[in-house]
Amino acid sequence: MANVSRIIRPEPILFVLWANELIQFVWSPPVLQTAAGWLMIVFVVLSLPRIRRGTVYLCVPLAVLTAGLTLNFDRAAGVMRGFQDAAVFMAFFGSIVLLRTLADRRPEISRARDLFTSLRTEQINGAFLVGAHVIGSILVIGVMAILAPVLKHDADALIRRRAAEVSQRGMCLAPLWSPFWIASAFATQQLPGVPAWEIMSLGLAMAAIGMVLAHIMYARDVGLSDLWRALLGFAPIVPTVALCAALITGLSAVAGLSTLKALIATIPFLAVLTLIAASMATLRAVTTETWRGSSRISDEIIVVTAALVLGRVSQVAIGEIGIGETVAALTIPTWGVIASVIFIMTLASLVGIHQLVSMIVVLVIVVPLDTGVNDTILMEAALIGWAFASMIGLTAVSTATASAMFGVPRIQLIFGPNLAFAAVFGALSVLLLSLVNSLFFAA
Repeated sequence: MANVSRIIRPEPILFVLWANELIQFVWSPPVLQTAAGWLMIVFVVLSLPRIRRGTVYLCVPLAVLTAGLTLNFDRAAGVMRGFQDAAVFMAFFGSIVLLRTLADRRPEISRARDLFTSLRTEQINGAFLVGAHVIGSILVIGVMAILAPVLKHDADALIRRRAAEVSQRGMCLAPLWSPFWIASAFATQQLPGVPAWEIMSLGLAMAAIGMVLAHIMYARDVGLSDLWRALLGFAPIVPTVALCAALITGLSAVAGLSTLKALIATIPFLAVLTLIAASMATLRAVTTETWRGSSRISDEIIVVTAALVLGRVSQVAIGEIGIGETVAALTIPTWGVIASVIFIMTLASLVGIHQLVSMIVVLVIVVPLDTGVNDTILMEAALIGWAFASMIGLTAVSTATASAMFGVPRIQLIFGPNLAFAAVFGALSVLLLSLVNSLFFAA
């Protein structure tokens, strides 16, 4: 298989599936959906020799569980549906890779990066909290590659650890509202009826509260003037972030697309606008870098696919086993439902269960039930759970990236200040979301 994968590479399939999803926005015959599922299977097979050992360790138990449920409940059709669902996320990853390539060439990003160099160490940590959140709202974990080089080469272990922790804290609050995170895509897949403007507005408010709480807990020595200077340092990229968010939200509202599909459709449009007057050399460079980027995301796509296939099969299994009825019979109060979503996902991440899986399983159980929790509140609770799982999860890509970029052992990032932050902000989130649910969404 390794010899075959060297000759027949999986990258072209990514671009074919990306184009297929764009076509389905305007024309969606069953044959295209079926083809997408089979192409995803081919992509997975060709990618297997290339994926990291950690990905294998994560996905093998998921595959075994999926196979067991499929055989026990005779639901092979659910497997194909899972692969078809994964095709949408293939297009999502393609869009994110293209966006990262475009962002690397934007002068706004370069100016923001340069402004870090004029800050003191204490200010840098304050700036990292803000910067990781703002830049991470678009570049996701790519923000680590921008922030880590800002530190001095001779920075000691404690400085690097604190910088990594605060970067994780700021970046991982971004999925509370940012449509560029795959968390939003997964949540939208399970709760397609939630308006983009509602979840983004609520998420922005919750993220702002989280940032203030993080400052109170860990950075009280940094004055408001230092924080304001950090905010001004990121001023160059604010218009770009706002424009992207506005376009995605607007397209979602006007065309009736989910946030996920609106993002997939918007990024190529932005690329055309950005590159329409570019030179051939620039076009070749962007094309080359996008191709290279697509070759580095096979592991993430494999994990997503495994989680989606398991999710499809689990939907049937959970229904037949009667877990939903058991939970419904417990008559859990609304605050208990919100707390369960957040903390089940968080605790699952601490024992190695990836948030892709825990989010699907939790929402598959809770969404069909009459819990009294509005779908927008439920989605935000799931996004908060995702944020914590990304911040302190054993299998989280963001934790691994921060560990590698800052040279800090992963275990220190997991069982450190961010664990306490997740506990405090989690409890506060349950209180605030319960209040919003009762004030604005009560029947």
